[in-house]
Amino acid sequence: MKNAPILHRVEYAGYRLCRAVLYLLPHATARGLGRGLGGLAHLVDRRHRRLAMSNLALAFPELGEASLRRMVADCFGHFGAALFETISAGRLDADALHARLTVEGWKHLETAEAAGKGLLVLGAHLGVWEICAQVIAHDLGPMDVIVRPLDNPHLDAELIRERQRAGNRILAKRGAARAILKLFRGPAARVGILIDQRVQPNEGIRLPFFGRPAWTSPLLARVSLRTGAPVVPIFCFPLPRGRYHFVAREPIWPGDEGPGAAESLTQHYIDVTEREIRRQPEQWLWFHNRWRD
Repeated sequence: MKNAPILHRVEYAGYRLCRAVLYLLPHATARGLGRGLGGLAHLVDRRHRRLAMSNLALAFPELGEASLRRMVADCFGHFGAALFETISAGRLDADALHARLTVEGWKHLETAEAAGKGLLVLGAHLGVWEICAQVIAHDLGPMDVIVRPLDNPHLDAELIRERQRAGNRILAKRGAARAILKLFRGPAARVGILIDQRVQPNEGIRLPFFGRPAWTSPLLARVSLRTGAPVVPIFCFPLPRGRYHFVAREPIWPGDEGPGAAESLTQHYIDVTEREIRRQPEQWLWFHNRWRD
């Protein structure tokens, strides 16, 4: 909620208290505590529970109501866990984080970097996505990440500090296209973009996602076509005992720029993201109103 200074201060105080408690506990404990918080949210947040149920029914029409309800509950539990894990991970340095990682497909990032065109990183609100950017910064080099500012300015400033802790930089979503193209005029440009959320119709194109049209930003495709930079999809999933599995998929090369090229590439990105979501659907943000016209 914007323009709510008292509420913003209360939320920020709650965040600071939560972080202080988590830092006193083993990192692996954060997931269980967060899952409990997610379970509580599932009980009391009727609006988002209904929205998640509706979205999952659209995406998985073959599932019965009981299966969908279990998936909704698992989704709330996962995002409570992901929130607490992300906060708790703020104390992990590069060595401590890597001790908790298994890595798949790192060669795809190296192949893309070796092309010398810069690197575009495709992500989604799936798994524990904030960990992805830290892994890139530690092992490949810092990148610029496009984000939408939070409504709460105190939490937004805190999140920016955490995201920059590993060396990454933040680009505001507004005016991002011009800023990105400027970056690619220099050496070793790396930019991370999440494309799985709805954008305004004047900012996007309507393309199928789980078989239904959804407004999606073509920014990633347009930058790739303009610069020749490949796009590498990356994801990070939780494992038992506070560990993580980092995945990089094959680079998506831009090809020739022409009529329909941006739409075709964007659809490719959507399809890759959808395949990952289908593997672990409870770990995607189903209470986001993705298919709203």
